[in-house]
Amino acid sequence: MDGAVLPLWLSAIAALLTVGLAAVLSMVALRGQRSVVSQLRIIQDLYQRDAEQRARSQAQLVAAWPVSERSTYESLLRRGIVGAAVRNGSESPVYDVELIYRDAPAAWIAVRQLGTVPPAVAAEVFAGFDEERTEGTPDPSRVNEDGSIKLAPSAAMKVEIRFTDGLGVRWSRDSQGVLIELPPGTPPMSTTAPQAEVEPVQL
Repeated sequence: MDGAVLPLWLSAIAALLTVGLAAVLSMVALRGQRSVVSQLRIIQDLYQRDAEQRARSQAQLVAAWPVSERSTYESLLRRGIVGAAVRNGSESPVYDVELIYRDAPAAWIAVRQLGTVPPAVAAEVFAGFDEERTEGTPDPSRVNEDGSIKLAPSAAMKVEIRFTDGLGVRWSRDSQGVLIELPPGTPPMSTTAPQAEVEPVQL
């Protein structure tokens, strides 16, 4: 009788061991799966950061700033005409370039479309604008007796540059030098159709 009962105990123990082993293997497999998923997420995050860094690497080398009609570029610019120096220090062209001039106290904004700006060692100067408009109410001190608006000198203007890099990403750098990626589908500042490629002013 004892001999008949013993195999039942052995069977029960074997069954428990089998269930326990299956549970342990399941836990190990689950932990392994979680580890693989975690590693894949880390790799994906690193890849995304690398892609973003590569995208920013060209944009970081593109800048624009206002020029003064009273100093270096006096022979190129006359009062009332804005101008900016643009430099693409990267190794590839940037596209759909727009210069946006703002004179906040005058509630004035102007846009210049440049098209494509190739790489260059030195900055190039672009003068004038394609369109202008008023946004808001000008400060009374900027309104002349005849009702016209008195604009600040070119060098005092706030200049923003917008452009598309070689990867098709749209960027904006404001007058403080802050670079941001614009959301896909951001419309151009200009409301007119682009014209032919704009040549820089010859020094």
